[in-house]
Amino acid sequence: MITRYRKKLLLGLAGLAFAFLVGETAARVVLPLLPDPAGTSYIGDDACMYRLRPSAEGAFPEDHDEHINRYGFRDRNYAEAKTPGTYRVLGLGDSFVYGAVPIAENFLRLAEAELNGPGAPPTEILLLGVPGWSTENQAGVLADFGLSLAPDLVLVNFFVGNDVTGIPVRGRVIRGNLHPTTSPLPVRNFLRRSHLFLLFESQVLRKMRRGLVAAQEAAPSDAVSDLYLKIMPHNLPVYRKQVDGRTERLWAEAEGYLQAIDRMCRRAGVPWLLILIPGEVQVDPAVREQVLAGLDLAPADYDFAAPQRRLEAFAASRGIVTLDLLPVLRRHHAPDRRLYVPNDTHWNEAGNRIAAAAVAAAVARLRREP
Repeated sequence: MITRYRKKLLLGLAGLAFAFLVGETAARVVLPLLPDPAGTSYIGDDACMYRLRPSAEGAFPEDHDEHINRYGFRDRNYAEAKTPGTYRVLGLGDSFVYGAVPIAENFLRLAEAELNGPGAPPTEILLLGVPGWSTENQAGVLADFGLSLAPDLVLVNFFVGNDVTGIPVRGRVIRGNLHPTTSPLPVRNFLRRSHLFLLFESQVLRKMRRGLVAAQEAAPSDAVSDLYLKIMPHNLPVYRKQVDGRTERLWAEAEGYLQAIDRMCRRAGVPWLLILIPGEVQVDPAVREQVLAGLDLAPADYDFAAPQRRLEAFAASRGIVTLDLLPVLRRHHAPDRRLYVPNDTHWNEAGNRIAAAAVAAAVARLRREP
């Protein structure tokens, strides 16, 4: 009797394994051949992993918030060859460059407008930013075609909130949608090697995100939401006074990508500026207190200026010019003048305006230098 049940169990397990192998093979072979569904947002890219899907010709005006240019960025179209006499700047970054505000309020657009004041020589800033990108993606796009655009200056916008700890969560485009294919969690990282698991997880996560977004919208604007508290544990390790081994390895990897950017720019004879974008917990004391209390963390274990000191020391040792936005944003923050979208981690219109003024001043100064 026991032997019969054991055989049935083994046959059942073998059947499941066979079904999984068939499904996994189909997912790996067939899915890449299927056309992307209409309305999907991403395209795969061998150099930088993924970009945004260009808008159909005539779908939107070039300054429309939903317009994606032919290169796959939320920006107007521009000629590959720059106009003679124009000072061309590449703005590399993540969702800060993409923007959580209308494109007209984007800090690089505002900086460009300030630089093009009356009597000023023409300046154009090209926005090369995609949500979820890190310096790994930025180095890839710079090597692929960024430098072929003949920039006079490159701006690398480094968000200390997740440009280090976010490196392990890489994305891949499957049927026009972006899916995380790696994870800092070993079990999930192993499971994400399966295309079937990725498809299943993406459907589950999509439903979870809808619920979390609804909860976030219901939260008072002066209180951090549950979704915000779920995000922050992934960002906080860079602020710890005692950096753990895993975070130290991620720092080394992030700095390696910055060194790659530095080498590329030096070989091309193009100056570049490392812009340090602070997280909201560094700028807003009330948000910082709510996050630490909500996660039951001790404030004494954290130093919320540490990432900037580290990056500035790294840059100084290599002759890299930096612009640290933390002091200026702290100076302008007030309880009745928040600079970040509540429960979003990105700047609001006021934050973008302050960053724009600092960036414009730095670009103007670098342009004057021989």
